[in-house]
Amino acid sequence: MNITTGYFDGVDIPIMEDLSETGKGPDAALASFQKLTQEDRMADSHHVYAYYRDFHQAVGGEDWLDEEMGIPAIPEDIWKYVKAGSISVEKGRDADTDYYVVMVAKCDWEEEHGLMLVWRNGTQLTKVGGFDGHISNVNAYANAKLADVVYSATNPQYTTYLKQP
Repeated sequence: MNITTGYFDGVDIPIMEDLSETGKGPDAALASFQKLTQEDRMADSHHVYAYYRDFHQAVGGEDWLDEEMGIPAIPEDIWKYVKAGSISVEKGRDADTDYYVVMVAKCDWEEEHGLMLVWRNGTQLTKVGGFDGHISNVNAYANAKLADVVYSATNPQYTTYLKQP
């Protein structure tokens, strides 16, 4: 089964599992995700761009990555280097009753770990980074202080938040 969303310009996105019997919460999250627009994607650009910049700095990207991939002129250009991947819907852990649309995408700068994008209830991008299997940074690092962190960077200057400080 595939779905489309304006967020990714109507590209067919495969669903990794059959969601036909999953219930109201997952269905609502998926329906909300399908309503996202290109404007939502542009608003989320700074999170994905921060992941790229953090990776670029960590690996000395000016020595090889710039020539191999090119250089995004502005944060919104980062999407030229991202290819939408398959999605799944996961329920939050423990007391978290939200449902999360999780995408494993490909990105030109990090071929090994790719790009993991997570939307809470299908509406708000709440996690960006390499694929690690965790639906939130709180889960990934077992640290409640990361509840508002979207991209948890190696270099703190690239960390992004739900609401920028």
